[in-house]
Amino acid sequence: MTGLAGPAARVSTDLEALLGHVADAFALGDVGPWSVLTTGYEDCNIDLAAAAARVVVKVFAPDRGSGIAARTAGLITAAQALGVRHPRLHRDTRGALVHAYRGHHVLVMDFVPGRTVYDLDRAPSRRELAGIVEQAARIHAIDANVEPVFDAWAITNLAPLAGQLRDVLDTEQRRLVGQALEENAAVDRAALPAALIHADLTQGNVLLADDGTVTVLDFAVANRFPRVQELAVVAANLTHGSPDPLPKRAETVAELYSAAAAVPVTAAERVALRAFTRAAAAMELLGALAEWHHHGNRGAETEYLIGLGLAGLRDCAALS
Repeated sequence: MTGLAGPAARVSTDLEALLGHVADAFALGDVGPWSVLTTGYEDCNIDLAAAAARVVVKVFAPDRGSGIAARTAGLITAAQALGVRHPRLHRDTRGALVHAYRGHHVLVMDFVPGRTVYDLDRAPSRRELAGIVEQAARIHAIDANVEPVFDAWAITNLAPLAGQLRDVLDTEQRRLVGQALEENAAVDRAALPAALIHADLTQGNVLLADDGTVTVLDFAVANRFPRVQELAVVAANLTHGSPDPLPKRAETVAELYSAAAAVPVTAAERVALRAFTRAAAAMELLGALAEWHHHGNRGAETEYLIGLGLAGLRDCAALS
């Protein structure tokens, strides 16, 4: 077990009591060993080994709103119907996917063996990356109209977040973010095909099994955006650590997507890809700096993301 720090601090009730309640409500049997998963900046995910099953309990922070859990469960169900690999959701003894307890909403899902790309501490192989991109193409085929949710790390927030952090950025960071802002402002978004995208296909949300099987986690910030935005996030975040510079990695992601999707990457998307990829790198830097300076999240993950974003922006500047 872990103490009440990091993600556990996002839960406003006693974790042991919560897990005992969840185990009873989902007929999981006696509570065994458990630990809080430490990555991520939203909600609290708990690895629970109960008598009947090993599961992950996702506890939504109270400030996320009462509808976010149901929205997430609905998107996961729709994604699974199209062959997206996400851990199976459990129903409570009343048949509901979403369970409420003392101001929190909870989802319970299977524990899936494997390690996140973040924990593996390496870029995916080309075969693994093809599997990830194929999952993205399946997600983009979901025919669902959902209410948008705010995502602080989305590329749409680039300009306001850059403004909020202007005094935090050093000279190099200000120059690199400025280049991303300028290039992103010139994009004709009306010309870009939109889709429901996962919006957070990052190292912490992709599990790889020993055989290379890809499992996608967490649909909480899925939104309707240009689908090239998904490709840019995959390139900027998931492929970090590859020997190729970021623009080349983005081209590889686009190539793999065209092979997997019903509608290949369009000419307009190819033109916009570099700007979106640069913006995605900028958002990694800015989002992590906001966590560091504004929210006090000064752990290894935040430091890593600052370096990831800065490296991507330097790649883009070198190849401009």
